Amino acid sequence: MATLSESKKRDFVSQMITLLEQNTQLLTDKGYDPENKINELTTQLTAADDAEARQTEAMAAAKDATKLAQETLDVVYRNGSATVDLISGLLGKQDNLLKEIKKLRK
Repeated sequence: MATLSESKKRDFVSQMITLLEQNTQLLTDKGYDPENKINELTTQLTAADDAEARQTEAMAAAKDATKLAQETLDVVYRNGSATVDLISGLLGKQDNLLKEIKKLRK
């Protein structure tokens, strides 16, 4: 089977269903009742569409979670940096504790 994009695969299946529906009588006259296949393909295509919708929702949720994680980390980092400024004001820039703290960012 050739490598096709998702949209082309969906389009193929949709067109296949339509062709089977439009030619049910012809196929039935030749001894093949396409009704079960039409139902099967329709059910499977619906399942594939539902799965894609869940995938899209999951991707959006992942983006939102990443944004929230980055924003939360930025807040806590700024808070930690403000604490460095506080300690610097209390102990002075030459204090050994402040020098140790400043090494943490390297």
